[in-house]
Amino acid sequence: MKNASLDGIGMLNGGEYNKIELDGISKLKHPLIAKSVSIDGIFKSKAKIQADFLSFDGISRVFRDIKAKKIDINGIVKIRRANLYADEIICTGILVCNREVNADYINIDGNCSANTMYGDTILINSNENNNQNARIPSKLGIFSKLYFGRQVKTSMSLVDRIECTHFEGNNVYCKEVYANSVKLTGYSEIEVLHCDGDIDVANTCTIGKIVGKEYNIREMGEMVNTTIRKILDLYKDGKIDANEAETMLSSLGVENKTHDSSPSVPWEDDGKLRVVAYIGRKLLKKGDPGQSKISVSIEGDALNVEAHGNVECTDIRGSVSAAGNVRCNDIRGNVSCSGNVQCSQINGNVSSSGGIRIDTGR
Repeated sequence: MKNASLDGIGMLNGGEYNKIELDGISKLKHPLIAKSVSIDGIFKSKAKIQADFLSFDGISRVFRDIKAKKIDINGIVKIRRANLYADEIICTGILVCNREVNADYINIDGNCSANTMYGDTILINSNENNNQNARIPSKLGIFSKLYFGRQVKTSMSLVDRIECTHFEGNNVYCKEVYANSVKLTGYSEIEVLHCDGDIDVANTCTIGKIVGKEYNIREMGEMVNTTIRKILDLYKDGKIDANEAETMLSSLGVENKTHDSSPSVPWEDDGKLRVVAYIGRKLLKKGDPGQSKISVSIEGDALNVEAHGNVECTDIRGSVSAAGNVRCNDIRGNVSCSGNVQCSQINGNVSSSGGIRIDTGR
């Protein structure tokens, strides 16, 4: 097979080649097959390219599919209305594709903006230093979408959808990620993460919703406490339901008592009926402000009654202790209250801070 080289301005004919070197301003209009293609300068392709090795250094605009075993990108590659397929992609510049990027191994150490990415291992590190080396303007502003065909941020890579086995992202924004394991650093953000394996997230990152069978979120510094706060915020905002929140908290080693049939309470499991009140998450105890405003009304007879408020019932077969008033029929035991007592009969002792009224006609 023949070799071809271009230094200056010209057009490359399609066909089969062994080695191609382009330096300057070049254009491709017909399908190309080669073992090695090296592009340096300004390049425009309106034909399909198939190669074993493909290198981009400069600014390239591509409007047809590319297939290669290995692709190196050191400059800017804009792919519009076309797809990029490879076994391995190494990018230290910027890659923009408004369709599909598909490779077994993808390593971005610069910047990328793509509609979808598929692969086995996908590593994206948004590197502003490499952006400058590739002669990318530090502030693209509102003109980035006009120039690249997609929104591009030099400080963060943007990918709408990622599907892979393992994903690592540093300063990456994704709408949706499907992966078996994920590691996020920097200020990465994922709206919806589908993951059944390990999730390693720095406390500066954000995940809107996690969908998966199991969660194993490992600690990075103070990440655990931060992640708990994020999970609670997601639950309060309605972005995850109670079951998802419980599963995520359990993965952090946090025991969720919300649905526990045997909650932790300051009394024994003795079979007695207890009516309690909470202010926020605090159990209202005897002597606390507001306890006297609570009344307990019991239909039928009661054995023993202890209330931090008022008590009203029929007969009490045992004793009664209340922080408020007591009003009932017969009391066969003792009475202790901080308010008034009104009943028909008391068989035991009475201790009251208020008045005592025995109404035998009740």
